[in-house]
Amino acid sequence: MKKSISIMAFCLMALVSVAKEEGNLHWVGTKPSITTPVTFGIPFSKGEMMDEKRINLETSNGESLPCDTWPLAYWPDGSVKWAAVAAVVNPVRENVNFVIGKHVSKPEKPLRVEKTNNQYIVITDRLKVFVPQSGRMLADSIVLDGHTTGTNLSLVCSTQDALASDGARRINIADYVGHVDHVEIEQQGNVRATLRLTGHYQSDTRNWLPFTVRFYIYSGCPEIKIVHSFIYDGDMNKDFIRSLGVQVNVPMRERVYNRHIAFATPEGCVWSEPVQPLVGRRILSVYGDKDWQQRQMRGERIPEYEEFDEKNQEYLDSWAAWDCFKLSQTTADAFTIRKNTGKGSSWIGTFAGGRAPGYAFAGDLSGGMGICLDDFWQSFPTGLEVSGARSECATLTAWLWSPDGEPMDLRHYDDRAHGLDASYEDVQEGMSLPVGIARTHTLTLMSSLGYKGKEDVATTARNLSSRPQLLCTPEYLHSKRAFGVWGLPNTSNELGAKVEDRLNIYLDYYKHAQEEHRWYGFWNYGDFMHTYDTVRHEWKYDVGGYAWDNTELASNLWIWYSFLRTGREDLWKMAVAMSRHTTECDVYHSGPFARLGSRHNVSHWGCGAKEARISQALWNRFLYYLTADERSGDLMTEVKDADQMLYDIDPMRLALPREKYPCTAPARLRVGPDWLAYACNWMTEWERTRDNTYRDKIIAGMKSMAVLPKGLATGPGVLGFDPATGILSYEGDPGVINRSHLLALMGGFEFNNELMEMIDLPEWNDVWLQHTLNYKQKVFPVTRLTAYAAYKTGRADLKEQAWKALWSTTLPETVSLTGSEVASPRVENAGISTNGAATWSLCAIYMQEVIPQ
Repeated sequence: MKKSISIMAFCLMALVSVAKEEGNLHWVGTKPSITTPVTFGIPFSKGEMMDEKRINLETSNGESLPCDTWPLAYWPDGSVKWAAVAAVVNPVRENVNFVIGKHVSKPEKPLRVEKTNNQYIVITDRLKVFVPQSGRMLADSIVLDGHTTGTNLSLVCSTQDALASDGARRINIADYVGHVDHVEIEQQGNVRATLRLTGHYQSDTRNWLPFTVRFYIYSGCPEIKIVHSFIYDGDMNKDFIRSLGVQVNVPMRERVYNRHIAFATPEGCVWSEPVQPLVGRRILSVYGDKDWQQRQMRGERIPEYEEFDEKNQEYLDSWAAWDCFKLSQTTADAFTIRKNTGKGSSWIGTFAGGRAPGYAFAGDLSGGMGICLDDFWQSFPTGLEVSGARSECATLTAWLWSPDGEPMDLRHYDDRAHGLDASYEDVQEGMSLPVGIARTHTLTLMSSLGYKGKEDVATTARNLSSRPQLLCTPEYLHSKRAFGVWGLPNTSNELGAKVEDRLNIYLDYYKHAQEEHRWYGFWNYGDFMHTYDTVRHEWKYDVGGYAWDNTELASNLWIWYSFLRTGREDLWKMAVAMSRHTTECDVYHSGPFARLGSRHNVSHWGCGAKEARISQALWNRFLYYLTADERSGDLMTEVKDADQMLYDIDPMRLALPREKYPCTAPARLRVGPDWLAYACNWMTEWERTRDNTYRDKIIAGMKSMAVLPKGLATGPGVLGFDPATGILSYEGDPGVINRSHLLALMGGFEFNNELMEMIDLPEWNDVWLQHTLNYKQKVFPVTRLTAYAAYKTGRADLKEQAWKALWSTTLPETVSLTGSEVASPRVENAGISTNGAATWSLCAIYMQEVIPQ
């Protein structure tokens, strides 16, 4: 059946005092109910902030919070463009603001890092973390308030060389342990320390899977944040990963009946059991009290074994004690909890559910350890496991890839290409390889001085699995033009409200589509599909270039700007997941295509088009500057010289072959999306490091394009380029004009708005304006080009033209489908595609700011 439905979904105050200026912050998500470490970025106008050390945090009652600050980026005049702040916020504090003044608060006991001959020791007021400088342990031991809560923190992996599904009769299994080659102190302040560990997964005969692990340790906080990234560098035909995990040993000092294992379950619930439950045919008693099972389940201490009489000791000797417990999330919608008494014994089922939050605890009444894996069910197959619970030291493991799932298969979906015309699939021989793709996970280790009951587990799990982020308010970010030019929601009149309604329709539609079509999984979570098939009532997940989107037409920017202007928690989660996915899985970080990314395809890495538009720093800038995320910083540094790949891989080698369009320059590219992507890489490196080499390369390109015969439209779509100097050239017919819509559709327009704030070059400003004035719309109506021309010239006719073009695309009714026509109830709209939604939304967000109706 079909039926119509609809899918709808303190500002910054400048103090008069010369001593300080105050800007409001807000929590994205529910305000935390436990002590929470925070790190976030603050943007500043050009010339406003010369010394980031003047930034402080204050609560609403004027109390100063100890914090660390450091610069993230600079304006050309040397002033701070972005600064980072790290602090620990207690749950009792209602509001936190950043303040610019002279006083910076420090903790009573500042964090410190000591170095010995073979290890680093991070020491806070509560924690000591011992980190060997090399070897098979990430951390030797973790001590909370003098009590060892964890030892032998390590990485584990296993592979198999064939798949049973392929008919293999013999499968060989190999086991690996992470081996740390190098440790460095990346950042050390009074409040926060960051350690960066690099190495490989290692067996007796092989090193592979290079990894980077970061520890984030905060003074006044019992947790350790861990960010783990690895690069796949194996043979996709025989290196099938069957398990990948982070594990830590947890000392068990008390009687088995005073040891507890707990898993957080959906909706704030908890599955928790003692290692030896005090339940059987008879009731345990001592001192005339028979309430011990209830007390045990509440987490209260059970008397020592010797205090029971002979008969009750016999019960304790007879009742089963369980050694292994595991929660396996094998799909986005299903997990099981099972346990056994040890090797050689069967697993018995205890509980099954839908979507686990990803938190587990193992310990006794005097100490223990919790571990939380972010995006747990979204990144299935995942798992949490406790083994050796009856021994003196249990092992707590977070499985990034659970051994209970199918082995990881990274082969292309077919052994032949299906044609660009037939399936929009640009597959080329030897280029559908996963060698060099990466994946990043975030985990939290939470040391504890003992099991405190189910409610404590639920509270900890809720705060860690859906950790709120402290950020600048949308109003403040907008006032500083963070990330260029964009507008806040405008419903002040009927036309403005109409725009906002449609923006919300698109956002809510894709939020619903992600859930309805289960865009989840280890390598998929964070991406959208490209095009919908209204006949099959399914996204074209199996049709060449119409499947995964891979940043096509800047879908990342659409979600990020939508978040910036609204501060919505759901959009924040969506944007972060998309950044993590598209900058890791869709990009090569090693191998023959390193520093380039893969165009949209059924397999994320399946397309033969390997281009800078997919790997460009633009996609990482938001997460990096908003949260000071060092992994995003790594990825931006990684691509700073991606233009050197042009010597070997010409992006237009097939569409405009060099033999037909020759030039004497050593390489070729398009202004957009190629040069604009490289320029974004260069500008990001320049503003972060103040290396003027990259600024000069941008300026060389700007000046050389400004003198081309037809400006940015010169040539058939490709220009000569010298990666050594940054100069572009054209040697063909000066009358040839190219009106490619790609120049502004892959983030180039939004980036150029930022670039012109960093480099004010009149000839570039003029050639860009001329391009916007002369642009003739082709495949996609890039109305933000016309809007820019209207904004800069003040011409009313161009403003009218831009809005008319934007509203020229209409949306049909959204419908719901049920019954046998579909595999499950569906919501669909034949007029919505990811290209169209992203393009329309980015245009509207810009136009609401510069030429509001």
